[in-house]
Amino acid sequence: MEPTSIIIAGTGIIQSLLLLLLQPTDEQMSEQAKKDYENFMKMMEGVSRTQRTKELIQFVADDKFGDSVYTNSENWSYLAELKGVKEKFVKFYFSKIKDIELNYKDLDIVADIDESLGQFAIQLMRLRLVIQPEVQISTNVHPRTNIKYLAIKAYWCDDNGKKIRKFTKSIGRADNYPKGIEDRKAMTDGVKLIQPVIFETYQEIYKK
Repeated sequence: MEPTSIIIAGTGIIQSLLLLLLQPTDEQMSEQAKKDYENFMKMMEGVSRTQRTKELIQFVADDKFGDSVYTNSENWSYLAELKGVKEKFVKFYFSKIKDIELNYKDLDIVADIDESLGQFAIQLMRLRLVIQPEVQISTNVHPRTNIKYLAIKAYWCDDNGKKIRKFTKSIGRADNYPKGIEDRKAMTDGVKLIQPVIFETYQEIYKK
């Protein structure tokens, strides 16, 4: 997701499409991503498959998640949310102007449509960070007790589509994790703790 994490909001949707040139080619997409890509492209009606359109739909279809994301039952509700956001994003992108005028009364000019596309992209990026958090584990020392503990820090996308480190959660005493920040259990425990916190922020924005 790195190439798309610079600027997407507002007229940046044009810039984001150019940045998507840095994304992997169709051959590097997972089988599920390819299937989703083709299904989304079928939503077009009489529109040529321009390069920009292909790049945007590829961005929507390809989450670049690891296989463990889909087998973890704790992610299933998040994945259902993701599916809905993707479908809404693509449906809006392929909407006819007359339908946008009918269904989106607050969109008056082309710049408003561009802004909406950018906001869809940011929402998608944020939800991906809920499902597969980008995290770092650190060792800290409690200032009063001098007890070492591990903490997990996770990233978020700001309103400009830039990734920022936003969330921190204590995992537990360092002596519970013999391998320190490299301990797999520390990572598993940390993600379980931080994921609901990230999703809560997501809901505060999109479930008003």
